[in-house]
Amino acid sequence: MPKTLNIAVIGAGTMAQAVHLPVLRRRWDRFAVTALVDHSERRRRESAEVWGIAEEKRYATVGELVDAIRSRAITVDAALLSTDGLHVDDLLQLLRRGVPVLVEPPLGYSAAEIAKIADFERMTGRNLVMMAYPQQYDDSVGRIAEQIAVKDVRMIEHRVLMPASQPLFGGAHVTTSAYDLPAEQRSERRNALQEAVVAGSGESATQRDRDLYVKGLLTGVAHQLSVIESVYGPLTELTAVRHWPKGVIPGSIELLGELEGGAHVHLVWHYLPFAPEYSETLQILSARKRLDLELFAPSHGDRRSTLHLREKKSGVVTEVATVAGLGSAESMWEAFHAFVEKGEAPISGPASAQQQVALLRKVLAAIVEADGRDIDAVVEKEEPEADAPVAAEEGTGIEVVAPAAAASTVTEPAEPTEATEPAEPPAPAEPVVLPSEPAPLAGEPTEVLPDLSSEAEPSTRTDGIVDAWSVEGVPSEGEPVEGEPVGDDVAASSSSEDPALPHESTGPIRSSWPPAAAGSAEGPASDAAEPSTGEGSAPDAGR
Repeated sequence: MPKTLNIAVIGAGTMAQAVHLPVLRRRWDRFAVTALVDHSERRRRESAEVWGIAEEKRYATVGELVDAIRSRAITVDAALLSTDGLHVDDLLQLLRRGVPVLVEPPLGYSAAEIAKIADFERMTGRNLVMMAYPQQYDDSVGRIAEQIAVKDVRMIEHRVLMPASQPLFGGAHVTTSAYDLPAEQRSERRNALQEAVVAGSGESATQRDRDLYVKGLLTGVAHQLSVIESVYGPLTELTAVRHWPKGVIPGSIELLGELEGGAHVHLVWHYLPFAPEYSETLQILSARKRLDLELFAPSHGDRRSTLHLREKKSGVVTEVATVAGLGSAESMWEAFHAFVEKGEAPISGPASAQQQVALLRKVLAAIVEADGRDIDAVVEKEEPEADAPVAAEEGTGIEVVAPAAAASTVTEPAEPTEATEPAEPPAPAEPVVLPSEPAPLAGEPTEVLPDLSSEAEPSTRTDGIVDAWSVEGVPSEGEPVEGEPVGDDVAASSSSEDPALPHESTGPIRSSWPPAAAGSAEGPASDAAEPSTGEGSAPDAGR
């Protein structure tokens, strides 16, 4: 009989409660949750009560868990790391104890950050890290290569429609709690997160670029790439990249690339928060076969993927449909059990994660280049003027420098005299926009990703390209813009006389994009309207 593994769950957030813990409870014959780690005391208590974890087996940090393992106060065979993306330090503590870990992506925000984990694995000679991409282990995905070999592939189409969190997690009954961490701890973790994202995206990236990198690429397109990679290997060439609508983050992202054998791959990822449901389809074409696969979100554990194969033999077209025996999340945990017990290699580990983040960084650079900017440009830091107002959110350590208009000292109205009329006071300066509440830390119920969408970005550009996260472009009459309030119960946001223009939509790396695809970028005005992607509405981590 297979061994029952003792699992430590690190991070009791949305993905843990909606995807992983239900599988662990269902498969009590294979797994037992013996420890829970979360920074939030209230979240730790609420989740532990729901999932039946004793008080003495709850920990605030990974360091406390490792101390308990070292002193043999608790037995842990493997761990789930499902926090906010700052994985490296926590992961290294576990790996030094020889604990295999299932890690929610992204493993890191830069190739250099992930290299620390990849180098440690190479040094020990053991596979200790498995990336939590459930659909890589879906039964239907595993049968694709058996039906159409890579040498026969003509074209791969992979499309994902990502809604807001409600269609994904509404039925999971995720516990909610106040964000109860001390301000100092919150600030320290937020600053570390910001530094990691800046290191990955580059110092020349604007805050919008970083939001797109995190929300759209690392947690959206990365999931699609992982599915293709599990079947036919990674993309070896990028042909074209587009991002649209103008000024909408994360919006829609489209990639065209090639596999090693020359087969073309077309990936489309849409974030449409008002969409009624999650949708993911994969179509693979060869000379004689057409394969269509419908995948479901891992949070919908009881839904099974369906594989349709149409084939022409001797002039007769036949169709065969097969349904997966397990949900993708349960199949992944089965594979993790074999990874821990038998040492079977994972489909994705640190090496593939490092390769993937390097590719996505190229995608981001191509999108930024289409805006007429260079993401790798050297940033010259200028000393602020002595009288320029500088604002900072308390405890964040992130300074927000006022625009030039706001930095200038407001002239006092001239004193009226008997001979002259009173001077008219000047127009008020542009207000300094402070960052809103930062991304929640590990365990926040409505976030899987760090939400950096509201961090203000000091602008050092003087070439006429304006970047202001808090100010959207001028919409046409009746057209809402993402980031503005939507609904009758919210007051309309104010506009300035000279608002910042939104980002231009991206053109291809090479001018070889199909005309039909190019035409889709300029849709009707209603298609460009998306609500703010603030807390509670960020796209889920690649699901």
